[in-house]
Amino acid sequence: MKKLILLIACFSFLAINSNAQYEAIFSHYQVNKLLINPATAGFDQDNHKLFMNVRNQWSGFTGAPESYSLSYNGPIGKSLGLGALVFTEKIAAFTRYRMQLSYAFRYDINQTKLGFGMSTEFNRTRLDNSILNDPLYDTGDQIIEDGVDGYRTFDASFGAYLELPEGTFFGLSMPNLIKNKLDEISGETSGGLFNYYLFNAGHRFAIDKKNVTLEPSILIKKLRNVPFLMDLNLKVGFLDEKLITGLTYRMGDGGALAFLVGTKYKNLQFYYSYDAFMGDFQQYNSGSHEITVAFQIKRKTGEFDRSKKYRN
Repeated sequence: MKKLILLIACFSFLAINSNAQYEAIFSHYQVNKLLINPATAGFDQDNHKLFMNVRNQWSGFTGAPESYSLSYNGPIGKSLGLGALVFTEKIAAFTRYRMQLSYAFRYDINQTKLGFGMSTEFNRTRLDNSILNDPLYDTGDQIIEDGVDGYRTFDASFGAYLELPEGTFFGLSMPNLIKNKLDEISGETSGGLFNYYLFNAGHRFAIDKKNVTLEPSILIKKLRNVPFLMDLNLKVGFLDEKLITGLTYRMGDGGALAFLVGTKYKNLQFYYSYDAFMGDFQQYNSGSHEITVAFQIKRKTGEFDRSKKYRN
């Protein structure tokens, strides 16, 4: 019976979650905005950044999701940004893989910064080979064999990001542009290309006398196969962000409360968060844990002086 339940669960995840968005999974988009918006690739014109992220969803529950990502973003030239992300997630016998490249253009208008970006991505979803050894598996079952071979899709996203000189920022990204168009052609949806979106906004306050920064923000998510969600965030940095704390209240899908702690030491950053769900399912797990380790490399800003070639 347990094997039968596991098999049904695998196909449920395959049918329902194969198009679910990794943007809805991670909580650390506050420190790595590339997770939700391709326009932020290389937006920091002074640094190259590398992020390693691990998330254990619903810890203690058998077959619960385990997600891993490795991402880079940095400036290329004066106005171009480049980002790359590799993502994998395992849910029981079901595994998702995602590879994404992001390209962004930055514009400086007085002291206002504006960016537009596009990402292209390859996705693969598959069932683990071990499912073929299950006694309940019938040799030649085409559905299971197709699941083991994996389903492959391509997609694209668009984003825009604006940062005002006083510290206010706005971001809007629209994922699944190719999938949305295919659904519109097949008649599954009528919302067009921009049926799903993520909207992010916030403001950074600096209290110089106390060496403290406050960053309240909001994230609104309308994503494929994911309930409508809204995050209310507050991130606080102390002593030039040598100590960082944060709190997130998630509205929708039963609600959740997330606590963030982090630190920065020279070019190294470390963040940890714990999510507690407010729905009935919380009694069957011990919450969700997420860890991010980030490295920051200063960009070389030296420029070639053509006049030197004519000097004696």
